[in-house]
Amino acid sequence: MSWLSRYLERQSPALSPVLQPEVQARMEAVAPAVVLPVSGGTGLGILRNLGRLGVPMVALDDNPASIGLTSRYAVPLVCHDPRHHGEEALIQDLERLGEALPQRAVLFPAFDDHVWAVSRHLERLSKHYLIPLAGWDVMRRVEDKELQLKAAASVGVDIPRTAYVHGPEDLAAAAADMAFPALFKPIRPQEMRRRFGYKVIAVPTAADLPAAYERARVCGPLLLQEIIPGEDTAFFTCGAYHDAASRPLGLFVSRKLRQHPRDFGEARIAESEWNDDVVAATLRLLTELSFHGVSGTEFKLDPRDGRLKLMEVNARHWLHHTLATEAGVNLSLIAYRDALGSPIQGPRQQDGVRWTDLKHELEDSLGELVHGTLGFREMLEGFRNARTDAFWSLDDPLPVARQFATAVGRHLPGAK
Repeated sequence: MSWLSRYLERQSPALSPVLQPEVQARMEAVAPAVVLPVSGGTGLGILRNLGRLGVPMVALDDNPASIGLTSRYAVPLVCHDPRHHGEEALIQDLERLGEALPQRAVLFPAFDDHVWAVSRHLERLSKHYLIPLAGWDVMRRVEDKELQLKAAASVGVDIPRTAYVHGPEDLAAAAADMAFPALFKPIRPQEMRRRFGYKVIAVPTAADLPAAYERARVCGPLLLQEIIPGEDTAFFTCGAYHDAASRPLGLFVSRKLRQHPRDFGEARIAESEWNDDVVAATLRLLTELSFHGVSGTEFKLDPRDGRLKLMEVNARHWLHHTLATEAGVNLSLIAYRDALGSPIQGPRQQDGVRWTDLKHELEDSLGELVHGTLGFREMLEGFRNARTDAFWSLDDPLPVARQFATAVGRHLPGAK
């Protein structure tokens, strides 16, 4: 027997929480679901979407202080991170967990790195998990933003004016055909956020292009895109679940009301608002991609021509996906049921429901009030009909308590 086989077969003390008899009994009676990572609102939301319905949940994260590991709805486990420890380490962790479960669990990767890792090892992991997710032959066209945008253009989905910059030799041609102001985005998602803490680098004029490129080039191949004008309220997201035949079993549309940060950030307040054009464009693109899984496809309405322009496809749950659940379309449940072979068709959403990221909303609104860019009445209006938050929950309070404690700890004397 090889060392790898011995390693995979050993019973790690880290798995002891799922080996408890009462946990095993619950997971034998009802198929469990495994979510990773759970350090943010995305993974935490999946735990709550299914845990509240009685699905036994397992939460995985590489950070033992992750907020999602404190959720009352999940058994917490620590695992390796695919970026820092390598995909193989994560896949072995998942295999060991799978062997410890009394039946196959439904697996939900909730962050890009984990989606790509699971997709690349889909056949291997399918021995232990039911995975409502496309294989790498499909996902590679989503992971690569250049291939994603070219797929959109091929089926008549509008995109911003875009140039693909693989090296400095591409800059001159990119500048000649670009409308400024523009921005640089990495072709591989998350690279810029990891290095700089934000998603894009602005390029106000053609004269700024060389300096902006020198800063951005560390992120690898880049997209140079025109900036679509308009307020935060011009952004729409179509959430969907497509089955293995790329049939949509659940659809949901939201509109951002305020972002963190403004213009190029995540929603801090969003509202359910059905839009036929957003749905039609999303279905054309995801059908072209033969997509399988939960997705969040974002568009911005261009006030210059009244057309929707594709921003990006997230091949997973996105931050405010729990708004869909609150509006009646639980995409996590639809995916879970489909993975178990008992698919359901999601209902039509309820419009006018709002979601908040209270932490960022309060922080940002305070600054905007001070600077006069947001009025007090407008701030309060944002909370009208708000029913769910990214983190706060009366029935699951420990994640936000840990979030608060971590934030306070960073400001204590001697904290690094």
